[in-house]
Amino acid sequence: MDDGLQGRSNDFVNYARVYEETFTENIHSISDDPPIMVKEGKHLVFIKTAEDGESEDEPQVFDVTTSLVEGFGGHLGAIITYEDKSEREKLHKNVSKLKDLNTVEELAASAVHEIKNPIFSIRGFLRLLENSLTQDDKRREYTRIMIAELDRLSKLADDFLMLTKSQGKKGDYVFADRILMEVLKFFEPRFDLIGISCHFETGDEIAPVYIDADQLKQVFINIIQNAIDAMPAGGNIYVGVYSKNKDVIIEIKDEGSGIKKEDEGNIFKPFFTTKENGTGLGLFISKRIIRSYRGTIEFKSEEGHGATFIIKIPASSAVVE
Repeated sequence: MDDGLQGRSNDFVNYARVYEETFTENIHSISDDPPIMVKEGKHLVFIKTAEDGESEDEPQVFDVTTSLVEGFGGHLGAIITYEDKSEREKLHKNVSKLKDLNTVEELAASAVHEIKNPIFSIRGFLRLLENSLTQDDKRREYTRIMIAELDRLSKLADDFLMLTKSQGKKGDYVFADRILMEVLKFFEPRFDLIGISCHFETGDEIAPVYIDADQLKQVFINIIQNAIDAMPAGGNIYVGVYSKNKDVIIEIKDEGSGIKKEDEGNIFKPFFTTKENGTGLGLFISKRIIRSYRGTIEFKSEEGHGATFIIKIPASSAVVE
């Protein structure tokens, strides 16, 4: 026999022995003369392709069936079949995760509703109590503090509800400049009361963006509210919307106190706030929303010279009425 052929035969015998020891479970006789047996085994095989286990990707999963054919003279051959179960496993996990998220959203909405009902009632009774006290009664100050804390608690509940909502899963093709104009209209009474002048500019052709309109509106409200809080004595807010390259860019600038150098790395972190009654979730939620639609939100500021927030959202070529 040729040495090369003999070597390949020996390799097969060695491999077959390994398969037999590792994968076979059942033995079937398919012929008595000549005697031929089939040894079968079924196993799940997990393969991690990354080197040194550094990757966080899920391993590939295979359903492997082996059949070793053995005759009187030894191993005759091997049949190996497999089914890739990775995609099926991923789909199953995604469906389970989606169900869990929907349940969390429903529970959060119910919990916030149950929390806000008594808050509303307590707040109403405190208002009645405050109105029944004389102007020089010190208890009026206590009721005002309690009402302010209830308002903060109510806002915190709303922010937590926003955190539980699925981000980036649904949306529509909308114009950011139109939504921003709606938000600015909403704030007009506040601007007039405090003495804030709002300056709005937009480009000639603003492309639509794909995002949930209510969530984008919430982002604008959060940032503009921060600008108002930074200018208690009034000032100017400059708002601009324009298209650049493949992005729609929104800039919101105020003339407030600016952001301290030591706070710059914290403003997008949850529960970080410099406001007495702030929840510290507004900017965290805003960044989470924008990022979930493949956008970015950044800022530039100099203490004592205001702050500018820059939002970039990928432009769409969709035609929107």
